Amino acid sequence: MGPRADPRAATVSGGYGMLSRMRDLTRQLEDVARLLDEVGPLPPLKITFTHDPDDGPYVIVATPHQLKLADQRLAVDRIAARVQAVTKVGEVFRGHYGASAHGWWADTLIVAVTNAAPQMPGMPALPQQRTTTTCETAGVLRSLTTWAQKAEPYMDELEVRDHSLRHSVHVFVTADQAAQSVMEGLVPDTDSIWHRPGRRYRALLPTGQSLSVSVDSMR
Repeated sequence: MGPRADPRAATVSGGYGMLSRMRDLTRQLEDVARLLDEVGPLPPLKITFTHDPDDGPYVIVATPHQLKLADQRLAVDRIAARVQAVTKVGEVFRGHYGASAHGWWADTLIVAVTNAAPQMPGMPALPQQRTTTTCETAGVLRSLTTWAQKAEPYMDELEVRDHSLRHSVHVFVTADQAAQSVMEGLVPDTDSIWHRPGRRYRALLPTGQSLSVSVDSMR
């Protein structure tokens, strides 16, 4: 692995007076895809490319809350082994425990975590027959690099989720103009109940995944 990038390096302007905190997203997508290749089969994951005001960009790899904690912990342990980290266990909230590991993979800071949220009535369970694979998730990350390179300056956060039957992509932005820039060149899904201009947008990415864009000026 090469030298780590400094997560406190200067950010660049993303237009419209905003400050883009997403940096090197294309490289991060490639890094995480290679990590998944190395780790092998894992449960369906939610992968979030985000940032911290002080420490800069990092990637959260989270396991689904529907799994037993022991199964989630196993996935975190396998990722931790690859990023040369030690898994830590602690009480997330009263009576519910979680595991996490922080480590570098190439130039990307990886945070692998379990999801301790309790299963509540009405919350969907994982499909009994999963049709997606971890290998496919890595492929989705790689397929997003060309689009992400153009949209990165306007993003505040990017989430790629494996729903067991399909993958979806969700972007958070801080202004409606940024949302319009992320959506540029895409055909909006105006029939979707999630498509509410000024707040939420839906579209289909050239890679075939559904894209949701949420506007949150408080982020």
